[in-house]
Amino acid sequence: MTETSFKIERQPPLAERVYAGIRDMIHSAAFVPGQRLTEDGLAKRLAVSRTPVREALFRLESVGLVEQEGGKFIVPRLSLRDIHEIFELRRALEPLVIARIAANLSDADIAAFRQGLEALKAAEGVEAATRANIAFRNLWMDRITNGRVREVLARVDDQVVLVRRTTLNNPAARDVALDCAGDLVEALALRDPAAASRAMEKFIDAALAFFEAAVSGETTQAINKGE
Repeated sequence: MTETSFKIERQPPLAERVYAGIRDMIHSAAFVPGQRLTEDGLAKRLAVSRTPVREALFRLESVGLVEQEGGKFIVPRLSLRDIHEIFELRRALEPLVIARIAANLSDADIAAFRQGLEALKAAEGVEAATRANIAFRNLWMDRITNGRVREVLARVDDQVVLVRRTTLNNPAARDVALDCAGDLVEALALRDPAAASRAMEKFIDAALAFFEAAVSGETTQAINKGE
C-alpha cells in the first residue's frame, strides 16, 4: 500500500506578512506623500500588535518606502533630484533588461503580456490603472534571469511607485502609458530586442516628463498660494 503524501502550505511569519501588507498599501496609493504612518493606526488596520508593525516600518525605511521626520514615520516626498537619479538608473538598466527578455520569450510569455495589455486598457480610474500598471511591470520583472539585476530593479520599483501614483492621476499620462505599453508588447511579440529597448526608453522618458510637469504644477500652485 502506497502512502499518500500531502504538502502543507505554511504561511510566512507574521512580521513578513505585516511588511508585505504595508508595502502593498503604499504601492496601491493608500497613503499620500508626507502622510504620517502610526504604529497604532497600522496595527488596528492589520489586526496585529504594534511590534511587527514597528519592525516592518524600519524595514520599509531601509528600502526607501518610508522615512523618519521628527522621529515619526512618513511616506516620502520625493524631490525632482531624487526622481532624476531614479530615472537615470532606470534608463541605464531597463532597456538592456527588456532587450534580453525579448530574445527569450515563449508563446506563453507573449500571451501573458497581451493579457497584461488588455488589463491596462480595461482599467478605469487611478486606482485600477495603478494596479494594472504594477501588474504589467511585474510581468517583465519576473522574467529577469539575473538575480542581482532583479534585486536592484526591485529596490528601484519601490521608489517608482511614488512616481506612478503622481503621474497616473493625470488622464493624459494614463493614455500615454497605455500607448507605450502597446508599443512594448508589439516589440516583445516580434521578439525584437532593439525595438523592445526603444519602446522601454520611450516608456521611461514619458513617465519622467509627466512627473516633471506634475512637480512644476505643484510648485507653481504653492508659489501662487504664498507657501
